[in-house]
Amino acid sequence: MDLRQIRYFVAACETGSLSGAANRLNCTAPGVSQQMSALEARLGTRLFERTPRGVRPTAAGSRFYDRCLAVLKAVSEAEIELQDFKAGLSGSISVGFAPGIARSILPQALARFTREFPRIDIDIASGTADALLSETSAGGLDFYVGQFARNQLGLAATHIGRFPVSLISGARRGLNSMRPVRLDNLAPLKLFVPSAANSLRPKIEDAILSGQIVIERKIIIDSMSAGFEFVSQTDWSSILPFWIGLQELRNDRVTVNPIAYPDFQVDVALIVPAQRPMTRQAQLLYDYFLQELRRMEAEWARIVEPVISRA
Repeated sequence: MDLRQIRYFVAACETGSLSGAANRLNCTAPGVSQQMSALEARLGTRLFERTPRGVRPTAAGSRFYDRCLAVLKAVSEAEIELQDFKAGLSGSISVGFAPGIARSILPQALARFTREFPRIDIDIASGTADALLSETSAGGLDFYVGQFARNQLGLAATHIGRFPVSLISGARRGLNSMRPVRLDNLAPLKLFVPSAANSLRPKIEDAILSGQIVIERKIIIDSMSAGFEFVSQTDWSSILPFWIGLQELRNDRVTVNPIAYPDFQVDVALIVPAQRPMTRQAQLLYDYFLQELRRMEAEWARIVEPVISRA
């Protein structure tokens, strides 16, 4: 058994097919199939169930997958330690943040990080939350910060916190900014909703079905920036995390309202590829981001708590 076979096996488990593993690892599907057959013969047990749709690990394969992750993670840790020893705080990282986080929190953290670590190159991936999660699972990103709907093979998630959201509306809607609102008491909303499954969308859809939010119309837009710009030019609204509301308090094209009911909150997680640890450089950038998130959370509480207490 060698590392190549272990990497092929883990990729096949996580993608659900031998061709998917080949695409991820830039090799051929017959080559992956040959190596998996050789691995099963060496171990004397069947690791996969073959189906018309692909492969899935057997009970033995699932246990072997966990062991293989530990092996790949140990190898990566050794490589990282050697790289740190040779290069110091230099190198490159590739990371992703949910679109709203990238727009509102990341710039401040990134400005500080690039000043203090000029030898570290950074690639910030863009796209929907679902696309960035997929890229993280494939190993293209060192980490992703955002919402996480369910556990997924190939990913490890650490809960960061649960945070408030706000109603952001175009000024034409006529709401008084920073006045707490009950969404069930408002006149029916025309609501922009993000498209990603790994976003606030599932909670919003559930609240609409249960009558906690009354809507007149709904529009789903892939791009957060396009959706927000649409809201700012109309009388439409959106339910978005507090960090976007905090950033837009001085924007006279929109109104920002804390939500008194229902009790909406957004869960945010740090998500990494399961088979490798974060590099020292990636950990530093994450730490700087987390400091900025906590600072903004305290600022939002300072502004909102007196308003809520008077409501």
